[in-house]
Amino acid sequence: MNPNWPSNVLCPVDFSEPSAAALRFAADLAAKTHAGLTLVHASFLSAPPYFTEAQLADLSRQYKDSLNEADRALQAFAVRVCPGCSASRAILDMRPVDAILKIAREKGSDLVVMGTHGRSGFNRFLLGSVAERILRESTIPIVTVRAAADSAAGARSIQKILCPVNDSPTAKYALQKAARLAAALGAELTALYVVEPHESERRPDLCEWLSESERQACRVQHIVEAGDAADRILNTAQRMSADLLVVGAQHHLFADSTVLGTTTVRVVRHSPIPVLTVVNPPHSARA
Repeated sequence: MNPNWPSNVLCPVDFSEPSAAALRFAADLAAKTHAGLTLVHASFLSAPPYFTEAQLADLSRQYKDSLNEADRALQAFAVRVCPGCSASRAILDMRPVDAILKIAREKGSDLVVMGTHGRSGFNRFLLGSVAERILRESTIPIVTVRAAADSAAGARSIQKILCPVNDSPTAKYALQKAARLAAALGAELTALYVVEPHESERRPDLCEWLSESERQACRVQHIVEAGDAADRILNTAQRMSADLLVVGAQHHLFADSTVLGTTTVRVVRHSPIPVLTVVNPPHSARA
């Protein structure tokens, strides 16, 4: 595992309040961890099929001007939201999801921080469609930030990190990432082992999942809760006044798309505090 994690933070910006909250979080985190910061904004225009060549040429000129204006707006947005932060910018003529994944590959980003739009739905809250797709398609850890939690969303204010785990390699990988982040931020790390109703209670030695240096840098508490995993995770986070949740997510192939586990989706959708979702560890096979 890269000892300098994260080394490059990518933050998509759509000029909304949730993306402002994400940018504040990303800028604080990058400064704390001495990571690079990249801002990306995507805009995609598809001309109607009935446009003439002259209309297409005129539209192309106007669209090029709009992209230049978008770059100026992105610079101004960054100055207003996080004065003094240092970040590179990228404006892409692509659909947002494609642009985010492309820039992440090109920049070697190892963490994405993005705002989420809470919306009413059959499952209480739904993330914005871009955030949902990035969570499904990206292999890079992702922090989702809600605008409502912005007052406590800055990385400087992260003092307590909660990482729910089970016996899977993904959970162990997530705990290792949480330990690295806790050490960099000077935060307290709590590992939560939830015993599901159909399981027998046991207390694994969570500290053995971390290297010696990680154990020394972070305080790992053992909490074993019984009950529904998502409910227990969210309730424990509220009870301990956690500032960040770190959850492991296993990508599963379903038909021609990728899905995440039910517990992970419920936690990300319902959490009022930022959530770092860590997907399958490197070289792991998808189920």
